[in-house]
Amino acid sequence: MTLLLKRSEVSGFLDLRQAMRVLEQTFSEQSAGQVKQVAPLRFMNRGMRMVVGGLEAQDKNGLRVSVTGGKSLALLFEISSGNLLSLMGYSYSELRISATVGLAIEWFTNPQAKTVAMIGSGRLALPILEPACAVRSIERVLVYSRTAANRERFAGVASEALNTSVVAMASAQAAIEAADFVLVSTNSPAAALLGEWLRPGLAVFGIGRPNEFDDDVYLRANLICVTSKTHELDYYDRKLDQPLIRLSQGGAIAWDSVAELGDIMSGKVAVPDLSRSLIVFRDSQGGYGDLALAAWVYEESRRRGLGQEVSTE
Repeated sequence: MTLLLKRSEVSGFLDLRQAMRVLEQTFSEQSAGQVKQVAPLRFMNRGMRMVVGGLEAQDKNGLRVSVTGGKSLALLFEISSGNLLSLMGYSYSELRISATVGLAIEWFTNPQAKTVAMIGSGRLALPILEPACAVRSIERVLVYSRTAANRERFAGVASEALNTSVVAMASAQAAIEAADFVLVSTNSPAAALLGEWLRPGLAVFGIGRPNEFDDDVYLRANLICVTSKTHELDYYDRKLDQPLIRLSQGGAIAWDSVAELGDIMSGKVAVPDLSRSLIVFRDSQGGYGDLALAAWVYEESRRRGLGQEVSTE
């Protein structure tokens, strides 16, 4: 039997801290070779995106699918039997991003950090500021985006949502110069973050397109960390410039030196001195992380007796 879970039944199950703990375990499993990584697929002409992953330690795999303008569905299977365990209305895509960034901030920033620069003011800017404020005692957010009206609007919205000072800045460089770490979330066709703006002691966190950082960001970095090297290598839109991949293929950056977050957490890769190092982190956009959250929701729903058992026969 398959457990049918409505979005309205499960939308409030996970909060940021619980999602971080779920993903922390998943990244540890990834480092141990117990996670199947498959790069997300996107059918560009129809706006459909599908992320796939396998959680071998949990005997589960599956997928999340969404269509532009619509909502996501998750399908969860039992690996050993091949049975469809659950079809659920999935509402945790943004929370997965938030939780991933929150974990990275815990690892790569000074616990005393007080000021964060936010480059971008779009849909995902607030979801990555929220974990920053949750894991660090942020007193000031400095936001820059290309359109003055957008950054002013966002500053007002974020200030109220985060209950902290959010200031719209006239340039990205000015925001970064005064910040302890930098968050980047844009849909810019060109690099939104330039390496010449960065200094040792900073950590930068990106969740957008692979061309969001220029070459110099990576070339200056003492540590480059991603959530999935498999996802980075097989990004769906091959028309975009991918500086990290291009630089590694050209020999300017050793691909073996690029770390995965799970290997940082497991101790396989050491974190350099935060005060003297430039650390660059990229979220590699879903897959097994979404499936890990879906698996947790499924087990919690069974514990609570929620959902409807249906037959697919």
